Amino acid sequence: MIERMAELSVGKSIWDPSVPSPLVYVEMEICRRNIEKMASLTKEQGVGLRPHIKTHKLKALGALQLNKGAIGLTVAKPSEALSFRKNGLVTEYLIAQPFLTLAQVNEMVTFSEETPVLFCVDDERVAEVIGDAFAKNGRQAPIILIVDTGYGRMGVPYSRAVEKAAALASLKGVRFVGIRSHAGHIYREESEQGRLKVAREEAERMAEVAAQLRKSGIDCPIVSVGSTPGAYYILQHHLTDGITEVRPGNYVFHDRMQISLGVASLNDCALWVVATIVSAPEKGRAIIDAGLKTLSGTLDRFSFGYGLVKNLHGAVIDRLWEECGSIRSDEGLAIGQRVLIIPNHACEITNLAPVVFYGRRGGIEGFWVPEARACVW
Repeated sequence: MIERMAELSVGKSIWDPSVPSPLVYVEMEICRRNIEKMASLTKEQGVGLRPHIKTHKLKALGALQLNKGAIGLTVAKPSEALSFRKNGLVTEYLIAQPFLTLAQVNEMVTFSEETPVLFCVDDERVAEVIGDAFAKNGRQAPIILIVDTGYGRMGVPYSRAVEKAAALASLKGVRFVGIRSHAGHIYREESEQGRLKVAREEAERMAEVAAQLRKSGIDCPIVSVGSTPGAYYILQHHLTDGITEVRPGNYVFHDRMQISLGVASLNDCALWVVATIVSAPEKGRAIIDAGLKTLSGTLDRFSFGYGLVKNLHGAVIDRLWEECGSIRSDEGLAIGQRVLIIPNHACEITNLAPVVFYGRRGGIEGFWVPEARACVW
């Protein structure tokens, strides 16, 4: 039913009232430009680009990123890699999040027989489970150590990374291949100076850990840093000494958070949510047909509301319920009016959408069914 409705929308405009809403739309001219810009920056700096596909969940965009020079893809979970390869996208996958259950581990042992895969961990007990499964097959698992450069989410503190790497390298069935970080605290910084400081610390601390590892006799071919704002700051400020690759994800679309951080402008945002006003209970307030199940409930700490309304100046989406939202505006709000929204956080949107439309200048040229949607294990 949903795909049939999507098929009937191809060839129309996102503004056409016959196109079902709410809908998720990718403006391909902007999306391609974003992909090409990051590819160009990494090429200029001589570092690899391994984009994180958790943002888009779409084989077509993963293939486009590889076509533009990416050295492989980053996934959050094993099932994302399984889904992409099942749909024909063969490349080297870095699994950024640790996982432990034997069903997942055994599946990845089989997966890696035909498709290169890298595993990220921060604890010997997780690496042991993976290493034992590989050893039973006479092989070694390529393991990357997660290093915490200041975010405080997961990873071994950078000051103890050499000790932890040595412990991992000694395990049966394990081949230590490098380190990776994610300085997510860059999203909390209010100033450009503060964001640059976080990016500089991430790059310098990771380069120092890699140098110490090599000095101690542990090879470290991969030094991987993450996040879209972090990658931009590191690349644009030439902080890549000792870094081998970056893993941005959000850059493919950008969103309101990236605008707030000064990383992107409104014209760099390729992912749009189109909603329709379905109720106007009072002057200056209306109800749209997009709620938590379309826009998500994530807030941007530097702005107000649940997304940036692109076609109504000063409008605010001030509340969301499951299937609808409240919008306030001094401009006229009429039932049937379409509202174009830049999401606060684009990385959640395609995982919520049953189909994603794409095209140019608001025209619908086709649609995708996100191959890695709901791949959370």
